[in-house]
Amino acid sequence: MPRIFVSQALLDAWLASGRTRLDGDLLRLPAELGGVSLYLTPAVAFERIDGADTDPHQLVGTVRAVAELGRMGAEVYDTSVVLGECAYSVSPGYLAIPVGEGGVEALFDGARWTALVGGLTALGG
Repeated sequence: MPRIFVSQALLDAWLASGRTRLDGDLLRLPAELGGVSLYLTPAVAFERIDGADTDPHQLVGTVRAVAELGRMGAEVYDTSVVLGECAYSVSPGYLAIPVGEGGVEALFDGARWTALVGGLTALGG
């Protein structure tokens, strides 16, 4: 299942533009993006490990859902995650899954993915 990471700052910019709206866990996109919405799940993007030279959990450079981190025993605090003895700086946001009518996952070929990414980029932020 393809997913896109959308930072909280980017989501805020999209919502402020007035071209998108939030409907529960669904981000409703403008019609010119093909009637696709994005199902949002809270997540973080790992930017760096703080106070250590190595990353024993190999999380830096990855995106993880907050629920997954909870199952791992991690604690999420705004722009930080603590897992065991390790502290990480993270970017809060969402994993976004494109869905069509009825909330069914949208299956895209390469050209449609390119069009979606281009449309999302054009939303600004």
